[in-house]
Amino acid sequence: MVTGSTKLLLRLTCLMAMALLVPLSHASVLGNGTSVPPSPLFPGGTLQISTTGTIITPTLDVSYTEWVYADPNNTWCKGCLDFVYQFTNNGGDPNERYTMFNFATVRADVGTNPFGMHDPTTIDRSLNGPVIGFNYPASDQISPGQTTPLLVIETNALHYVPGFVSAQDGTAGFGVGYSPAPVPEPSSLALLGSGLAAAGVLLRFRLHHRVGFHAGVRHGRQHRFLRLVQPFH
Repeated sequence: MVTGSTKLLLRLTCLMAMALLVPLSHASVLGNGTSVPPSPLFPGGTLQISTTGTIITPTLDVSYTEWVYADPNNTWCKGCLDFVYQFTNNGGDPNERYTMFNFATVRADVGTNPFGMHDPTTIDRSLNGPVIGFNYPASDQISPGQTTPLLVIETNALHYVPGFVSAQDGTAGFGVGYSPAPVPEPSSLALLGSGLAAAGVLLRFRLHHRVGFHAGVRHGRQHRFLRLVQPFH
């Protein structure tokens, strides 16, 4: 007999398995310590929050805007967050690199929009994963008066927290922004799934034991009854 509790447990186990098997074949994964060329991405959906700021150093004057969207067409899941940035060089040295922090623990698909319009040549990620950088070569940096395309990071996060951005010309200046909230590692989800499976086995054992016990009690009662009525036959 399958009880409501058993059905619920089986459903939870299936959901956990689905979460661990999110299809990755269509994503350009930017792993820790790696570098990739940008790909065309199309951020959008429900705007969660946005911010603007200015980064000023003795050699930099850069303004920026950041948008965070819950994207129904996100690479990783429906409603996962896109972090979108745009920078303008207002004066000073050409800009060679823009970075975003903190992206540790999240998966990232990176690119630009519109694609092919003064794209960075590479996008890299720090060894432990928190910093993602968009890099321009010396021959094609963002000069004064120029604006980047949208620099896009699609993540598997569902929530955001405060973060930071930077603009660099050999030196660096920083501004405040938003970053993804930490996402549990797949190994943690696997452990949770294993725990649910173990709980299911234990629940089934208890149900089987309980059914067997009640059957034994009924059999014992019937046997005693037959012994009592036998002398009257």
